[in-house]
Amino acid sequence: MGDGSEDREADLARREAEVARRESAVTAREHALAERMEAAEAILAVADERDSRADLRDAAADQRERELDRARLLDQTDAVEYGDDWPERRAAGLDRVHSKEDREASHDDRIQLTEGPQRPEGPEGPEDVTGPGRPGRS
Repeated sequence: MGDGSEDREADLARREAEVARRESAVTAREHALAERMEAAEAILAVADERDSRADLRDAAADQRERELDRARLLDQTDAVEYGDDWPERRAAGLDRVHSKEDREASHDDRIQLTEGPQRPEGPEGPEDVTGPGRPGRS
């Protein structure tokens, strides 16, 4: 009868070790998830900041252009020649381009968070962008 008792205790010890291993794996996954969530929150915060700067830049460019248009409209003299305001309009246009680039970058960051790294197509098909020693690497 002692033999069955030892088997049960060995089986119990094996199951307890398996439970401990699983709990350790769960703890590691929870820790990794927390780190990914912190990284995602940091990326989203930077993307939101870029969007805010883009909005401010767009508003300032629109305001400068409106003021320039208003001044041109209300100018009663013929002193203003065609093209005198091109530098100001160019600056406003460049601000809009930079705003658009910031919005595209923050949009790409958000896509990266949800879909993972994009794999550019090469002559032999999609390239692996995960890096050496990482999952998905051949």
